[in-house]
Amino acid sequence: MDSGPLRVGMIGTGWMGEAIAPDFALCEETELVAVAGRSAERTEAFAAAHAVPKALDVARLIEADEVELVYIASTHDSHAALARAALEQGKPVLLEKAFTVDAASAAELIALAEARGLFLMEAMWMRFNPVVRRIAALLAEGAIGEPRTLHASFGFAAPAGEGHRLWDPLKGGGSLLDQGVYPLALADLVFGEPETVAATGSRLGYDGTDSGVDAEVAALLGYAGGRQALCSSSIRSQLPCDASISGAEGRIDIEAAFWCPSAFTLHRPGAEPVTERETIEGRGYVPMLRATAEAIAEGRTAHPLSDHAATMRVMRTVDRVFAALAA
Repeated sequence: MDSGPLRVGMIGTGWMGEAIAPDFALCEETELVAVAGRSAERTEAFAAAHAVPKALDVARLIEADEVELVYIASTHDSHAALARAALEQGKPVLLEKAFTVDAASAAELIALAEARGLFLMEAMWMRFNPVVRRIAALLAEGAIGEPRTLHASFGFAAPAGEGHRLWDPLKGGGSLLDQGVYPLALADLVFGEPETVAATGSRLGYDGTDSGVDAEVAALLGYAGGRQALCSSSIRSQLPCDASISGAEGRIDIEAAFWCPSAFTLHRPGAEPVTERETIEGRGYVPMLRATAEAIAEGRTAHPLSDHAATMRVMRTVDRVFAALAA
C-alpha cells in the first residue's frame, strides 16, 4: 500500500451508499475509487453522481488491484457472502451493521480474517462519534456513579409496499438487524454482554397480517447486580430515537439521533443541567473512515473502538433477542 489515501471500493448503491458517499470526499485518509451494485445502470448513475471513477460489477470490484479496502453497504442477507469473497481475495473489509444475520456467520468471517491477518470491522460508526466517546469517558470517570439503567430507541414508519428491503425477509429485513443493533451496541458499550435477555414484539404489517419480519421489538437486557437496558426498535412507529443512561449520582440524556448525536446533557442532583456539544464532520461517518484507514496502515485486523469481541457480543445478543421473540 502506498502512502496516499486508502483506496476504497464500495458494494451497494442504495440508501446506505448514498448516505456515506459524500463523507469519503471529506476524509483525506480515504478515496472512493470504485462502486458496484446489483444494477449496472444504477451503478453507473451512482458513480456519476458522486464522482466515483469506476462503476464495476461486484466480482471485478473485489478483484481490482486499485481497491485496497472493500466497504460493503448492501442488504443484510448479502453481508456474509460478499465479505467472505473479499477476504478470500486478500482484501480488507469494512462491513456495514448489522455485521451478519447471526452470530455463527459473524464468527466464521472473523475467523477467516484473523487466519489471513486481514482487517475486518463492523461499520458501527456510533462507536467513533465524538459525543459517544465523550460520554464513555464521563462514565469511566464516575460522572453519574455506577450506570444502572439505559433506555434507547430507534424506529420510524418504513414505507409499505412490495420491494422495500425492511419488509422483505429474504433481504434480512425487519427492525432488529437494521435499527435494533444501535440500542444493543450502546448497551454493550455501557454494560457489556447481558446475563439475561427478554423480548416482546410483533411481525404485523400495516394491514394487521404477518409481514414475515420483526416489525417492532422491545428487548430487556439484564446484567449483574440488577442493572438493565431497555432497547426498542420499530419499522411501524416513530420512536423518540434518543437515549438515556442513569445512575445514583445523575443521568446522561443523549439527543436524537443517539447513534450520531451532536450533543448530550448531564443531569446531577442539586446542579443545573450541563449540555455539551461537538462538531460533527459531514454526515457523521468521517471519524470511522479515518479510524479505518489508520488501523489498516498500522497493520491491525480491527480497530479497538469496534473490535471483533464487541461485534460478537452484539451478534450473540441479537440471536438471543430473536430467540426470545420466537419463544
